[in-house]
Amino acid sequence: MWGTVALIVSGPVIWGMLRRTAAPRTPAAAFLSSWVMRLSLLLYVVADVILVLSDTHSAANTVGAVLWGVAGVLAVWATARWRYGLPAIVDRGSARQEAAWQADAEAGNPYAAHALGTSLKVRGELDPARRWLQAAAEAGLADAQWDLARLIDQVEGAAAARPWVEAAAAGGHPAARELLQAGGAYGTEVAS
Repeated sequence: MWGTVALIVSGPVIWGMLRRTAAPRTPAAAFLSSWVMRLSLLLYVVADVILVLSDTHSAANTVGAVLWGVAGVLAVWATARWRYGLPAIVDRGSARQEAAWQADAEAGNPYAAHALGTSLKVRGELDPARRWLQAAAEAGLADAQWDLARLIDQVEGAAAARPWVEAAAAGGHPAARELLQAGGAYGTEVAS
């Protein structure tokens, strides 16, 4: 009985500690880790309900204990920084994807340059992000023009970003068009 009580109490405590110490390096790793942690918490809750409602030496109690163990393994996997932890796996995949984008961007693919610039921007590497976003923006991609405008606005201010907001609006980007409408952040009208 005391073992069951220990499982019921310790599961959510362990989950909470793992959740607080998790520090995925990329947005993709953080996103996947968050979903696996939610699944883990759900399994802890289901396991706790089974453990509370079952007899100590019943098959249901065994199922509850197994679910509790699976929840714990998932929580550790979703937050661990070791080689086979989910964040490490996603980071390796992200690094491979980023290398492919870089090769394609260097070959002149504006879509790859946009993807690479966006990834670098999310990581906080603003100078290389600007370089790749500018290459994609100059190729005429409205989404890249918008992302470049937002980066420039963040670093240099709205006045410096305005030409790229106007270019994105002219390319049909809805948020840029909205900013340039009368009453928007830039307060002018754009031709449709």
